[in-house]
Amino acid sequence: MRILLIFKDSIAVERLAISQLSAVLKAAGHEVRLAILGPTLAQDFAEIVSDFAPRVIGYSAMTGEHFALADLNRDLKRQFSFMSVFGGPHAIFRHDFLEDENVDALCIGEGDIAFVEFCRRLEADESWWETPTFHARHEGVIHRNALAPLVDPVELPFPDRRIIYDADPNLARSGIKYFMAGRGCPYHCAYCFNARFNEDHKGLGKVLRARTAEQVVDEIAWVKEHYRLETVAFVDDVFNQKPLGWINAFRDLYKQKIGLPFFANMRANAIREVDIAALADAGLTLVWMGIESGNEKAANEILQRNLSNEQVMKAARILKTHGVKLTTQNLIGLPVSNPFEIDLETLDLNIAIQPTYGWSSILYPYPGTPIEAYARSNGYLSGELAYTETNKRSSMLDFKDDREKRRVENLHKLFGLIVAFPFLRPFTRHLCDLPLTGFYRALFWGWYGFSVKFRLTKSRAIWRELPYLLSVFWRMVAKG
Repeated sequence: MRILLIFKDSIAVERLAISQLSAVLKAAGHEVRLAILGPTLAQDFAEIVSDFAPRVIGYSAMTGEHFALADLNRDLKRQFSFMSVFGGPHAIFRHDFLEDENVDALCIGEGDIAFVEFCRRLEADESWWETPTFHARHEGVIHRNALAPLVDPVELPFPDRRIIYDADPNLARSGIKYFMAGRGCPYHCAYCFNARFNEDHKGLGKVLRARTAEQVVDEIAWVKEHYRLETVAFVDDVFNQKPLGWINAFRDLYKQKIGLPFFANMRANAIREVDIAALADAGLTLVWMGIESGNEKAANEILQRNLSNEQVMKAARILKTHGVKLTTQNLIGLPVSNPFEIDLETLDLNIAIQPTYGWSSILYPYPGTPIEAYARSNGYLSGELAYTETNKRSSMLDFKDDREKRRVENLHKLFGLIVAFPFLRPFTRHLCDLPLTGFYRALFWGWYGFSVKFRLTKSRAIWRELPYLLSVFWRMVAKG
């Protein structure tokens, strides 16, 4: 069966879920293609669908992206006959998305095995509308099926990298490639989808699941052999929380077969010096670590971080001791009565830590998250929300006045620069009062791009990548 996969904008990062879906679908004998809305213009999709004639079109949508993908699906449905299936975070947490009559089915959980089963039933003319992990419309009736057990990533083939790189060759040329060594996060941060996801999947398998060290290293070795690879980026929620003995096994194999710098996401309370020493010996050069808020009351009572500032400081010291760079992750614009003042505490904690880069996002109350419920119940959020594609543009919360909103949004744009250049700290209030949000947005993305390519990683072919990086910069400035 022919299956066309579509997502919105690659923006210099592979969508590993799409790569994994393609791999399992091809292993089941299906013919799979990928088109990316953004690099491919909306008006060109009719020709793609006409030429390929897919039986199924599968869309992967994050909240905010779903608007453009729903519009595209609606246009294609007017011209062609196919089964439209939506997956990804928006489908998982907004089951009412199926009320769009042009959407035939939603994958409401992990699709690696469930989507293959859905397609098998469809091809065999069996009851595809009763596939576990799917909500589907059949003959005017919506069928809402239970979730299947969580997937064991050990049983999956390597992600299909070619389908991504063929759709966007700029990703193939990038020296940074992205990998997952495991799945799941055991924490319940209020702003993150994992809190709801874990609750929905209770009793359906282990939350934390790791591939073997051998599988991970063999996949990286394959990519290194076939594509340009200078830096390995692990996108696991908590890379350092692995089974006993995994980190040492990974260290030995990675040093032997790969020998490239890598970076990973970690959580402060899970950072142990013995693990960092082993990983630094293997090539760990950078850690992304969440702080979110420097105000412990907000961090723990509202964001449900369950971390102290001292734990964060201790983790930063361990990383520094072993020569590992640190990028902190922070949330700006919390649902509190004095958000700007709370954000200044976060800024000051980052200045005290002095990370290589202080990254920030504006808090978005994504659907189904505890923070959405908290913001609504406490009067900081109202009405139906028009989510944008990025949480780097403006806040969705209700502020006491326009000045407070501008201050928060401007601080978000200036955050990383002030952390890097603390002499700006005394001028922060004045800078955030200025009506320069558009200019600050350009500064934000410019500093981020410079930091990634020159301060956090070292690319040997930066000038060859420059035209693509500039195009990404302008796209992100336009988005937010």
